[in-house]
Amino acid sequence: MKRVLLGLSVVVVAVVVFYALWWGYWILSFSQHLPSHEVFVDDVRREYHLFVPETEASGSMPLLVLLQGGDAGSWPFAQQDRWEALAASQGFLIGVPVGYELPENEGAWQLNTDESHRQDIDFMQAMIDDIGERHAIDRRRVYAVGYSLGSMFSYELACQMSGRFAAIASHAGTMPIDPKACDPSRNVPLMHIHGARDPIIAYGNSWNWKAWDSVGPMRDVPSLIDFWADRFTCSNSESFVTGDVTHTVHSDCAQGARVEHYRIEDLGHEWPESINGNSTHEVLWSFLTSFRL
Repeated sequence: MKRVLLGLSVVVVAVVVFYALWWGYWILSFSQHLPSHEVFVDDVRREYHLFVPETEASGSMPLLVLLQGGDAGSWPFAQQDRWEALAASQGFLIGVPVGYELPENEGAWQLNTDESHRQDIDFMQAMIDDIGERHAIDRRRVYAVGYSLGSMFSYELACQMSGRFAAIASHAGTMPIDPKACDPSRNVPLMHIHGARDPIIAYGNSWNWKAWDSVGPMRDVPSLIDFWADRFTCSNSESFVTGDVTHTVHSDCAQGARVEHYRIEDLGHEWPESINGNSTHEVLWSFLTSFRL
């Protein structure tokens, strides 16, 4: 009997050790490793993570804001290791804001911003200002990239912060059909990537939030692209097909803006590793850095 109990004890200890090691590996692998900073917005503590190149440029540096999807927690952004390597070689800062589900939100980021719902826009402004106090930011070269819900929030930036973001790129999101307040003072160049097989944010259909009445129905992707191309009065449109990727460029837009879209036929909601043989992060960065305020 003692041998049986001893054997069971060994098994229990082994199982506990295994799960402790697995949990530790999971935490190390999937938690955000960048140092965090805090700002207070309307007495609410907000957090963001910041990457700074080991050798800072002698002058001001561009800033890239990476907008997470889901709960926008302290997790690595898609291809973050590649973003960091690029930032280290080219000398730019990366800010990764952490979402906060306030009572007015159904998700981590407030959509359909208006004067009574500006908590996340105010957070973005406070975060950029806080980073600017720590490091020299090139205010003409502040960019944003969003994924999923972060993609949806990136269009809030285009509507509400057009004077602070030089260009915006995103994947797998959309925006409300009837935005409450979207009258940007400047046409922000935009790039949008979307999988035609996306089961979460449908490519060709509008859809409704389950219980977020203040947001209302969301656009299908073709109407999202048309919305911005029409708003920017783009007079030229060209499409290029390479394999399962259709790249549409709306150019000759007012104020020198441009609207680009990649439709990827065999892609779902996941982040694409590459587009037409080029790493996705490089495709986005090449677009963003062709613009400045």
